[in-house]
Amino acid sequence: MGRGILIVVLLLGSLRGFAEKPVSSYWKPVDPVFDSIAAVLELEFIEGDDALSRDSLIQELYRKAGDNPGKKVYRWRAKFWDARAQLKKNNSDSTLRLIDEAYHEVDSVRYTYDFMRIFHLWSVMNKEQPHVTYGHLKRIAGYYAHTGNLFMLAHAYIDMGNILSRVKDYPKALEYFQKADAYYRELGEAIYRAKNQLNISNVLFLMGETSRSDQILHGLLRNPVCVGDTAFHISTLLSLTEHDIARSEKYVTEAYRLSAAFANRGLSIQSEYFLGRYYQDARNPARALSYYRMAVRQMDKRNIDLVVPAMKSMSDCFASLHQTDSAYFYLNRYEHYKDSLDQINSLAEIRHLEIRAAIEKQEMELRQAEERNRFRLVLAGVGGALILCLAAFICYVFWKRSRDEQVKKQMKELENKELTMRLEHETLQKDYFKMEVESKDRELASNSLIIMEKNRALKSLVEELEREKAMGNITPGVASQIGHNVKIHLGSGNEWDFFKMQFVKVHPEFFVRLKALCPTITEGELRLCAYIRTGMEIKHIAQMLSLQPESVKKNRYRLRQKLQLGKEDSLEDFLRNI
Repeated sequence: MGRGILIVVLLLGSLRGFAEKPVSSYWKPVDPVFDSIAAVLELEFIEGDDALSRDSLIQELYRKAGDNPGKKVYRWRAKFWDARAQLKKNNSDSTLRLIDEAYHEVDSVRYTYDFMRIFHLWSVMNKEQPHVTYGHLKRIAGYYAHTGNLFMLAHAYIDMGNILSRVKDYPKALEYFQKADAYYRELGEAIYRAKNQLNISNVLFLMGETSRSDQILHGLLRNPVCVGDTAFHISTLLSLTEHDIARSEKYVTEAYRLSAAFANRGLSIQSEYFLGRYYQDARNPARALSYYRMAVRQMDKRNIDLVVPAMKSMSDCFASLHQTDSAYFYLNRYEHYKDSLDQINSLAEIRHLEIRAAIEKQEMELRQAEERNRFRLVLAGVGGALILCLAAFICYVFWKRSRDEQVKKQMKELENKELTMRLEHETLQKDYFKMEVESKDRELASNSLIIMEKNRALKSLVEELEREKAMGNITPGVASQIGHNVKIHLGSGNEWDFFKMQFVKVHPEFFVRLKALCPTITEGELRLCAYIRTGMEIKHIAQMLSLQPESVKKNRYRLRQKLQLGKEDSLEDFLRNI
């Protein structure tokens, strides 16, 4: 039970002491006024405790951020300092909200130091996965060490020590606290070194080294830093109450007096509980009960580690006073809370083992990475010793690469020549096909003209026969016979069949594709399309079809409708693209 209380004291000392050394060179300048306010805030967090002054400065930072909406750096820095102020006031929810917003706004590339400071506080506040937080703190500590920021490095070590303390890895926790102590001593930071001494003392006590722990605590009571910080002073007195039984009355009475004046609920509960335990040990159960009752009235689920022993102590006190009903009542409550606490402790122990295993895995991975780095250094040394061999090898590699490139170049040239010849062959082939199509088109056009001229001559002959018949130079029977014979060849299908045969040779898929596009197209419309495709004028088409030009235009119009062509679409282009 006592060690659980001391862990609470241990965490109190470090988490509240989270602050930064005002080293202006680490923060990238953004604005002289804004930077000056931030510098004053840093000093205030370290040396002062004026909440009103801090809040006023933070509001000024927010005002500057509002005047510069385009520069996010003002906003995230204001939120960072506001989060620090809320942490000082024990407003954990506000702290977490503000630092989470700053974490998601900060530019980690341009403002690396801003990111690490915000990331540090964000990691400490997000404690759900201690092994993950430990990994973050390892990374943060590495950055502080790289930049030579020993003050913040000491803070990171304290946070890592707190995590290890919570999972009961006390030797490693002590190692980190002692590293932080060395840096604080080197930097002359008496305040933070004194508070870290309380961490070291409590870990030593949990490790069973009570004499070393007591020596540190007695030294702290003489330290002006401890005397000037009420919360720190109370924590030290309560630790001595647990350690030094002989003088416990002096320590616990002073702790109770200070906590009553300080109005800190957590310290008040502990002081009242320890004072009740002192009077119980002094065989004064009635007075012990009064302090136990005061402590229990303020307790909640966060004080479960004190509730259980308080219930047992109150049951024992009532039993000493022969008040059996009350003794039995508190004994039942003790059994109830103890069962709950045992379950919580069992789960916590399992969780601690898992976290310690995860942390050890991280440490092992880091050691392996360091070993790999050392191995690389060894390889570099061996490489330096074998520089001549490497130089010869490099020369060979360059010679071989040059030769390979030359061979590749020659192969590329051959491929290019082959490709050029193939392209030239394809070009010639295309030209030949083009010439052949043009020849066919000329032949088709020539034949079309011949047919057209034949039709014209035959038509003239028919007209001449009609005139001769009218004049009586030819008998009607002979004229009719001759006219009938002429009309048989005038506009018959023979010329169309010949034209179609020649046209299909030049454009083999034309009619097939046209029918696929318009299944309802007629043979006459196909014929009209073929003439249009060869580029014939309307008057020539009219002669080929033995129609008037106006009739051809009407047929073209009906054909456009059947092919569903718009006004802006060209019938000639449409047929030419089939």
